[in-house]
Amino acid sequence: MAALEPQYMTILKKALAERFVPSLPPLLDTTKPAAEQQAKQLSRAFSAFVLHKLLDITPQAAAASVVDDFNDKGIDAIHYDATTETLYLLQTKLKESEQFKQEDALPFCEGIRLLLKQDFAAFNANVQARQADIESALDSCSHIKLVVPYTGDGISKTASDALQALLDDEDLDEERLVKQVAYYTATEITRDLLAEQAYAQVHAEIALQKHEKVEHPRSTYYGVARLGDLVTLHQTHGKALYERNIRYFLGSSKSDVNKAIKTTLHDAPGDFFYLNNGVTAVCDLIEPKATKNGAKKFKVRGLSIINGAQTVASAAEFVRQYPGRSIDDAKVMLTLIKAPADGPFGKRVTKARNHQNPVQTANFASLDEKQERLRQEIAHLRFEYHYRPEALATGPTAITLDEALRALASQQHDPRYAVWLKSEPARLANPDSAEYQALFANTLTGAALVNAVLCHRAIRALVVDYELRAPARSQERLIYRHGIHVITAVMMKRLRNRIGAAAVVDVAEIDALLSQADTLDQLRQHAFSLGQQRLTFEGPLAYFRNQSNVTAFLADLMETHFALTADPAIAPLRNIQTAADVYPRKRLFDYLSSRAPQL
Repeated sequence: MAALEPQYMTILKKALAERFVPSLPPLLDTTKPAAEQQAKQLSRAFSAFVLHKLLDITPQAAAASVVDDFNDKGIDAIHYDATTETLYLLQTKLKESEQFKQEDALPFCEGIRLLLKQDFAAFNANVQARQADIESALDSCSHIKLVVPYTGDGISKTASDALQALLDDEDLDEERLVKQVAYYTATEITRDLLAEQAYAQVHAEIALQKHEKVEHPRSTYYGVARLGDLVTLHQTHGKALYERNIRYFLGSSKSDVNKAIKTTLHDAPGDFFYLNNGVTAVCDLIEPKATKNGAKKFKVRGLSIINGAQTVASAAEFVRQYPGRSIDDAKVMLTLIKAPADGPFGKRVTKARNHQNPVQTANFASLDEKQERLRQEIAHLRFEYHYRPEALATGPTAITLDEALRALASQQHDPRYAVWLKSEPARLANPDSAEYQALFANTLTGAALVNAVLCHRAIRALVVDYELRAPARSQERLIYRHGIHVITAVMMKRLRNRIGAAAVVDVAEIDALLSQADTLDQLRQHAFSLGQQRLTFEGPLAYFRNQSNVTAFLADLMETHFALTADPAIAPLRNIQTAADVYPRKRLFDYLSSRAPQL
């Protein structure tokens, strides 16, 4: 079992400190060093976090169940769930990597034995203060369940054997003990942290007139729905209604289709049915209910509109803009397909049905599950990741897919990315391309994406400033303008360690580092000097769109800026190129990138 990944440990500790530590019982021993007390508080809060997640109780109630402290006899939390008549006993370990070991399990076993004997004198004041409640729980409970949450890389066999021996001990004479320990591992922690930022499933009732059913190969209902009913769903659920849509509402100013929808609603709502392509939704469950006023009602669960977001959202915006104007006469063809939105068939339907507004290849990135995972991770970091082309994706905490693509591409060793960013950006945005898969690898974390974007923004802002301060219509200005991807790619490699950190970078610190005389300004000078040498027969625009030109320029720029001109390994690497290399001068660029001095 792998330990909790660093980015999730960072998110977890932040959640513990903010949401659980303030509600914990006071520490009994305040003489310990401050750092030790802080670590102890996070460890105690982890028990509350687990209870909160497992039993769906409030953070405050979970924190009140924590008894973890010095001399706790191995029991970190005690909680009685009256609904299930279950007494939960927890021992938690908040560790970066080490296993849950026998020396952790044995005190827990001993503490349980003492508790079952109701020998409260052996415990700390936290347990003793709750003696009456614990005695009552022991009298009332039908089940006693042991829970061992840990963030490290598994549980040792000796530890699991010790716990199982306790459960199998007939001398305890305690039939209420559940004979299997519940382990709460890094997998469950990661799942529950991400779930905090997931959109809630949409469950609703939908009425269809003149409905028909297709039973095979998939259960499907279609018929005439009131547009106003769909607008109400939009108002209630927001983005959750379109979680698996290729794009969210593009905004009135971005599509003639959206304007036409509003015009029809304004001038002739009764004609809407004839002028609209309809709406398609997938759902996990479709259950027919009663018929009323000629309309059949359907109970749907896990509803997601996968085509027609523009229709519904434009209508919702119209209602908001014209509150006094009725759209009761507006009807729309609605198709309900029983199919998980994130399943293969749901994705096929999503792609096939999206044609009302022009769909760019990049829009299909919304069907990539990695994008939603990244959005959820990034939300924990107080940033918003908009991987669909939503309206109003602005502000310093908003990150778009386009920004992510540019930042991630600038980190690549492959020199072709600097050219593709200039001449073929759509290539990088195609989820089916090898280039996209390289950028959005399964190992990419939300923190790394945020850090890459923040560093990329800082670099680009300074390079753009260099361009604006260079003489008008000068070659220098054009080198900065058209060579910006090359310059950025070099500097991003010097920020590799910053980008790969588990925590979000300090933007002010990055700006200060880049502003030092030996960093970005020096790189600018190197780029300008090299440009003056190379750009003798063609302009910067054509030069930086040419792959062979950029490959040579980038290699020389990295060698100079990284102070590697005297490195004896460089010359041989420049002459190595094999058919097995996946990009030009792979060994050279891999070596140069690995030698980038870190800021």
